[in-house]
Amino acid sequence: MQELLEAAFRPTVVPATVLLLVVALYWLVTVIGGLGFDFLDLDLDFDADFDADSAFDTVMSAGAVTLRFLNIGKLPINIWVSFFAVAFWVISMLWRSAEEPTTLLGILGPIVRNGGVALLPTKLLTQPLRGKFEPIEPESAEQLLDRVGVVTSAEVNRNGGQARFTAAASPLLLNVRTTQTVLAKGAQVRIVAYDDTKHVYTVEKVSQKDLEE
Repeated sequence: MQELLEAAFRPTVVPATVLLLVVALYWLVTVIGGLGFDFLDLDLDFDADFDADSAFDTVMSAGAVTLRFLNIGKLPINIWVSFFAVAFWVISMLWRSAEEPTTLLGILGPIVRNGGVALLPTKLLTQPLRGKFEPIEPESAEQLLDRVGVVTSAEVNRNGGQARFTAAASPLLLNVRTTQTVLAKGAQVRIVAYDDTKHVYTVEKVSQKDLEE
């Protein structure tokens, strides 16, 4: 244990160790305090409109492509940094010389090298997570028309009621009404209209036979 601590705090390894400790502390606070995933989730937008005629803008565009390739901005930055911190620390621990350099340049060289090499396993480890954290846009009222659901309130009548419908993000519990006879709890209904002034959906009863057809 003593040898591990000594190795972890050698000059060429200590930046990776500090980063790993910061990440570990962040997740500890997240789990204990229930802060969620947005605590360090920076909004990175790499879709800026660059001027192709500018040499500087061309360089910036290339940099944005590189960041996308490394999956930076394709998933929460705290998730990406966590993977990078682990890869950076493991590589720094394994790829160190027997004699620790004493000059500033000799110390910075291995740190930059290890950080650069750590980008590759970070890319590979985060690749399966691309798109997993993309926000799902809520469906509009027009998209919900003809959607089939189940009455969840005691009943649905001309004055109102509630029914649950499936959606891309999560089940929707909507305020509904019917122009037909009273619909009991558990009845299958289909959305046929939407009143945007009262924010109420009109539904009608559907049978299993109608669904099969």
